[in-house]
Formats: sequence, structure tokens, C-alpha cells
Amino acid sequence: MIKVIIAIILVFSVLANLTAQESDSLKTRPAQVTFAYPIGSSGMSSFKYSNNFSFNILYGLNGGVNGVEIGSLLNYNKGQVKGFQLSGVSNINRAYSKGFLLAGISNIITDSSAGLMVSGVINYTKKNSKGFQLSTINISANEFRGFQMGVVNYAKKINGVQFGLINILSDGEKGIPMGLVSIVKNGHYEFEITVGEVMYSNLVYKMGVERFYTIYKTSYASYKNTPVYSVGLGFGRNILLSEKQKISVDLTTNQIFYNNDWEGNLNMLNKVDFNYKYNISQKFSFLIGPSFNIYLTKKMIDGEYGTLNIPYSINSNQWASGKLWMWFGLNAGLSLKL
Repeated sequence: MIKVIIAIILVFSVLANLTAQESDSLKTRPAQVTFAYPIGSSGMSSFKYSNNFSFNILYGLNGGVNGVEIGSLLNYNKGQVKGFQLSGVSNINRAYSKGFLLAGISNIITDSSAGLMVSGVINYTKKNSKGFQLSTINISANEFRGFQMGVVNYAKKINGVQFGLINILSDGEKGIPMGLVSIVKNGHYEFEITVGEVMYSNLVYKMGVERFYTIYKTSYASYKNTPVYSVGLGFGRNILLSEKQKISVDLTTNQIFYNNDWEGNLNMLNKVDFNYKYNISQKFSFLIGPSFNIYLTKKMIDGEYGTLNIPYSINSNQWASGKLWMWFGLNAGLSLKL
């Protein structure tokens, strides 16, 4: 009996789908003009047509687009959109959309999308999407392939690049989040405590993925018996050598503060660190490696430029208002993987 009931349900489901597909099939028209639905050339029947050219003076609710659609406020389509879509406020498409979507506030796709999406506030795709997304907020609720650029970027899964202040990924196996804050489920999160030849003690935090992570850094030293602090920001990546060995390449820019002077005059240490890491355990690693340093300052103490004890210089250059040093150094320390 249960099998018969299941079979009947399946038959009716197939019939319902076929009926829906037949009723949802669209007729093609070369053009339509709508003042505000349903006041327009297609009237109440506008959902039945896909248009090669669609012009919505205020807003239009149509079946689909295969060409160009322009609306001063809202473009809404029940069926597929292929081509160019321009709206002063929002493009809302319920089916697959492909092409160039440009809106003053939002592009909302409740199906899949492909192509270029540009808006002032938000781009949203419910299903898979690919191409380029540019907005304040980009949200791809499923898999995204391509490039997202915005203040906030979100993708469930990405094969491509995110570039923004805040990047959020549920699956970062193939993606590269590039931003100030990159939150990745099962991503790369790590603390490092290191020592160096100029900045004696350093605390480093890394977040992102192994292929690309953001670096936050604080350091301490002393110069002429006076404390020196620094805060830094940068990015880096890990190169896997084996299960227990890797090379990290980190680039950071660090602002130096001498004697609690936080005014922010140019006093900057730029570093490239090449560290060899060996896993002591699953969480802890030992690291050591060389660094290349460029110190640029306009800060003068007792008639001399600089607030760091430079060990030596492979190149230095002084001008009327500042000085630059270059040298190779060494880092060593421990890391904790979170």
C-alpha cells in the first residue's frame, strides 16, 4: 500500500511539473514599454512575454529579457534574463540571469547568475553564480566562481578571489580572501611569538587561508633606554613542503612609536619575512628564517634620524627631511595554530 501511495505521489508530481513548465513557457516580443505595472503595452499579461527590449518608465514586472532592459526604479522578471539590465534602484530576477546587471541599490537573483553585477548597496544570488560582483555587500548564498569586490563579501563556497574589508567564507578550499578581516570556516588562524634583531619581541596574529592570510602585528624594543612600540599590518602565505614542514612568506608594514609619541609621524619599518616552520605537534610549530628590512623615518632623536638600533646597513640614504636603511635580519619563535 505504501509503495502504491508513493507511486501515485510521484506521478502527480511529474504531471504538476510538466503543467508548470507548459504554463511558464514564454512568448517572445521585440519590445515592451511599461509606465507602472500593469499600465503598459503588455498589460496584465506582461509575465507571459520575454522581451528583446524592455523599457519601464517607473517599474515593470515582466516574463523575461533577451536583450536590453532599462527601468528608472525597478526591473522585475519572472523568467530568464540574458543581456544588459539597468535600473535606478533594483533589478530583481527570479530565474537564471546572465550578462551585465547594473543597479543603483541592488541586484537580487533568486536563481543562478553569470556575468557582471554592479550595484550601490548589495548584490545577492541565491544559487550558484560566476563572474564579477562589485557592490558594498556581495552575497553568493551557494557556490561562486570569479571575483567579488566590496566592503563585505560572502560566499558559501568560492573558486576565485574575494577582495574587501570583510570577507566571509563557509568553504575556502579553493578561494582566496583578500581583506582586512577574513573569516573562513576551517580556515587558517594562528598566533606567533617571535624575536628579532631590531624589534626584540613580536606578537603576530594571522587569519584567512593557507594560500593567503591577513597579518596583524605588535612589537616592542628600546632605543636609548626608551621604549619603542610598533603596530603592523600585512599579508602572507604558507608553502607546504611536507606534512610537518612549510615555508611562510610574510610582508608587513609597521609604524614605529617612540617614547609614547602616537602622533603618527613617518617612522616605518617594512619587512619581508621568510620563515621555515616545523610542526612540533598538531598545534605548535617552531619557526626560524631571514628577513629583509627597509626602515624609513623622519623622526629625529638628539639630532639623528631614527628610533631603532640598526645593526648594520647594506644601503642607506639620507635627504633633507628623512633617512632610509636596508638590511637583512633574522626571526625565530613559536607559533600556535588555532
